[in-house]
Amino acid sequence: MPIYHQTYRSFDGTVRASGRWWAIVKHEFRVLAKSRPFLLMFLMGYPQVLLRVLQIVAVDTLASNKNNQITQMVQSVMSLKITEGMFFDFIRLQAPIVFLATILAGAGMICDDLRHNLMDIYFSKAITWRDYVVGKAMTLIIIGMIFTAVPAIFLLLLHNLLAPSMQTIRDTYWLPVPIMAFSTLLVVPCALGVLASSALFSSERYSAIGVFMVLFANLIIGQSLHRANPQLVVLAFPLALNRVGEELFTVRRPMAPISWEWSFVFIVVVCLVAFWAICRKVKRAEVAT
Repeated sequence: MPIYHQTYRSFDGTVRASGRWWAIVKHEFRVLAKSRPFLLMFLMGYPQVLLRVLQIVAVDTLASNKNNQITQMVQSVMSLKITEGMFFDFIRLQAPIVFLATILAGAGMICDDLRHNLMDIYFSKAITWRDYVVGKAMTLIIIGMIFTAVPAIFLLLLHNLLAPSMQTIRDTYWLPVPIMAFSTLLVVPCALGVLASSALFSSERYSAIGVFMVLFANLIIGQSLHRANPQLVVLAFPLALNRVGEELFTVRRPMAPISWEWSFVFIVVVCLVAFWAICRKVKRAEVAT
């Protein structure tokens, strides 16, 4: 048979009305499960979880014996107290791991598909460019949530189980909302930014380098503009993210006097620009096939 008569087998199965992006998510996780660097990075994301578990177990266990001198000493140390600030710090300190894991998993997601002509396989099935984008993005978002929201909710439940009382419930009943919100604000920009870089560059290496260069340049510009006007430090993305997190967890700490509203707007704008770049590239690939 001549080569120009050969093509990929067309889709002949049952078309699902919704949730077709889930097939892409499952495929990506099957690929990542075979990657030793990603599995190593996954393990590196949980030492802080173990430390926080030890902190909660120690503090809640000692709190049951209030007459103990060690209990009084522990309660006097603010950094060991189980407060909303602890959960904020936990998610904030997980940011570097989320960033690195997202780059490791997503830097080649789109550019490798384009280079190896895998778009023809994807779009020969009952998958649209919208399903493709959602599937790739949800893969990275799920990875990020595994490092942030999932362990944070586990720590919250552990605290309530070890210190069961109405006071504990009153102090923590509202925390799932800021935990999920702050985790989302951290994970979604990372996922969309890495995918946008993967869509704009031709290889996984250049994509990863591009993300690092953009983040480094963003920090330099934000710090430079801060000298002229302290409010402009909002343009430094990590600082803007932390500012919104402080507002969500009602944590008051001395930092540059920037508005959380403008910080949130900046984060949303970054996400929209990255999402537009991804959709533009993938939609063009679908038309080309």
